[in-house]
Formats: sequence, C-alpha cells, structure tokens
Amino acid sequence: MALLTPLAGWAVDPVPMDVKPGLWETTMTNMTDMSAMIPPEMLAKLTPEQRAKMESAVQARGGPRTATTKHCVTKDTINESLASANTSARQTCTRTFVTSTGTKQVIHMECTSGNMKTSGDIQAEVIDRENTKGSMVMTSAGGRGASMKMEWTTKWLGADCGDVGQKKN
Repeated sequence: MALLTPLAGWAVDPVPMDVKPGLWETTMTNMTDMSAMIPPEMLAKLTPEQRAKMESAVQARGGPRTATTKHCVTKDTINESLASANTSARQTCTRTFVTSTGTKQVIHMECTSGNMKTSGDIQAEVIDRENTKGSMVMTSAGGRGASMKMEWTTKWLGADCGDVGQKKN
C-alpha cells in the first residue's frame, strides 16, 4: 500500500511510479488521535478523575505504532494498483489524483462506510528508483470523528523477491 496506493477515480491521468521491480521493505508509522472517539455524553457523566483516566487510556491506544513489512513489486502489481477498485464490503472510496508523475503522487480520498465519512490526502514521492517516502492524513466526520496520520519509507532490497508475495497452496 505504501509504495503503490490503490489508485482510481483520477482528475489527471495516473502514471506509475518509476521504481525498480523486486523485493521492497516498508517501514510505516501510524499515529491516530483517538480522543474524539469518546462520546461527549459519556464524558459528561464521569467524575473529573474518571474522565482523565478514560481519556488517558484511549489516547494510549492511539499512540504511534511502527511496523516493517516486505512485499514484492512487479510490473503487474504496479498496473493492478492503478486499475484497482475503490469498493470493499465495508467501505466505498473515491480517489482523485491531484498530481501523478513517475516521481510523485498526490491523491485526495473520500470514503464512506455506513454513516461515517472519511477524507484526506496521500502523498508518495520517489527519492530515487530504490527509495520512496510518503504520508497519509485522514479525518473522519459523522459518528464521533478521529484523525489518522501515516508516514512511511520504502527501500528496494533486490531484484529477487524469493517467496515474498507468492501465493501459497
């Protein structure tokens, strides 16, 4: 996802990012503001001590989380990501390309899941053909709301993917 965000519904013609095919490693940090997830009517019923404890516990769950993954990038996966659908069983998204070049993608997203609406922007940049970086900032409206920010870097590890990304029987 970090390297080739599913792309469709564009304002400008999408251009695949100019990166080497092969094995890539992505390090992603996800930061979520969970404080908006507590219903105000629930907070109003709590003592100041209970409220502080609850807010602290919720915020701790939403702190930064970092994960590193490996994935195989091929010409087929690049083309599939450009043509991928915007709908899942739980969510419908539209993506609009603001900028799409071989070295930079800026995409505005709007998603709907039930009565929850989420919108935000994704930016991905090719530093060189073996390194990329990017970010995503999303804010939800409806329900109680929350915000999420992701930042990532990717690096090319080599042309051979080994068994990473291969289908298992």
